[in-house]
Amino acid sequence: MEYVSLILLIVLGAAMAAAPRVFWKLEHFFSVKGGEPTELYLALTRLSGALFVLTGLGIFFWLVFGRM
Repeated sequence: MEYVSLILLIVLGAAMAAAPRVFWKLEHFFSVKGGEPTELYLALTRLSGALFVLTGLGIFFWLVFGRM
């Protein structure tokens, strides 16, 4: 079960880093009509996505190689 959640974390992080506008649209679907995200939001979403991926990979390697 640990590996499934790590895979989800890595996939979510990669999606956040690759397409932050999609996440903005999902988050503000009903509240904003025709709005656009700020550059700060896009940058922080990309940063968060990259951190999710790095954290997921770090925990994965710790689980695989750290328990020997």
